[in-house]
Amino acid sequence: MATPAAVESSSATAVARALLVVLAAAALCSSAAAGEPELIISAGRSIARRHAVPAVYVFGGSLVDAGNNDFLPPPAPRAVPPNGVDLPRTVLRRTGRFTNGYNLADIIAQHVGFKKSPPAYLSLMPLSSFHLLRGRVGTNFASGGSGILNATVQLFAKTKATIIRAGLVGRERLDSLLARSLFLISTGGNDFAAFGHGGGVPMSQAPEFIAGMVTDYLSYINRAITANGECNDVGNYLSELFNSLLRAEMAKAVAASMPGMKYSIASLYNVFSDMIANPTLAGLREVKRGCCGSGKFNGEVDCTMGTSLCTDRGKYLFWDKVHGTQAAYRWAVLAFFHGTMRDAEPINLDQLLMAPYSSM
Repeated sequence: MATPAAVESSSATAVARALLVVLAAAALCSSAAAGEPELIISAGRSIARRHAVPAVYVFGGSLVDAGNNDFLPPPAPRAVPPNGVDLPRTVLRRTGRFTNGYNLADIIAQHVGFKKSPPAYLSLMPLSSFHLLRGRVGTNFASGGSGILNATVQLFAKTKATIIRAGLVGRERLDSLLARSLFLISTGGNDFAAFGHGGGVPMSQAPEFIAGMVTDYLSYINRAITANGECNDVGNYLSELFNSLLRAEMAKAVAASMPGMKYSIASLYNVFSDMIANPTLAGLREVKRGCCGSGKFNGEVDCTMGTSLCTDRGKYLFWDKVHGTQAAYRWAVLAFFHGTMRDAEPINLDQLLMAPYSSM
């Protein structure tokens, strides 16, 4: 579960026509070694339509985990309080998200007509699986700490098989629903730990290593559908290398084997960089310190009840040493849906929802 779920080739026909969001890896200037991925997204309007897609399926790491790690044993990281401190009281599971409120998966889901991210896969019980078994709403397979290079768990293929066995929706109808669903993939940043500091991969091998990461990333899609507060130059170099190669290889892969797929690569890297350069544009004030943590720039220790917590959380870019705040994510998703090609390419998310197969 601590790795992104891949889909068996039996699901590829339907998913290859779906709306795709991919979150690629990126590092930024921050108070800590923040690894903020980029995002390939299918999009909707900022004023949410009533279920613009039948379902959302989420894959990836802690930027989009809606609570799967709560059900995993150590060493899987846990989003303990005060993570989730600003979630509404109506959200029964108030932990599990690695930020103060809603995360990227939640906010993207809200833009396409849902209240929040689909439920965490590991939280599902028989009664709570009803909508999923009808091919509706979807589920969240994301697990904090996951990466591209680990062995994958075939959760999506298992889920599709379970839906078919349940008999609430036929195979052809399910394929039609999947073809019009939104697939959000957010992963990659955790793999940069392989470089330096005992990671085992020298920087001289970065281009070759990252090319392999991109190849693995695209194979999943094809089957499934700084301590001183300055810029982390190494992380930024690795992120930009990965992101530029991902764009080029994604375009080639879609043209060659997935011509029906409509996708958008949303750049969290670029949007966060722009917020750091001009925080007032997003209504922010603090772009170097983490809101929750301790140590230098509040970015050396994970967010727990024993660390300091800022009170003006809506003014911070970084929630902790790695993740953004709900406020930063809301601004980022607006850019993904309505921004220029710097924010999302080859089309933004709003344009993506207008693509074929996105109508109900």
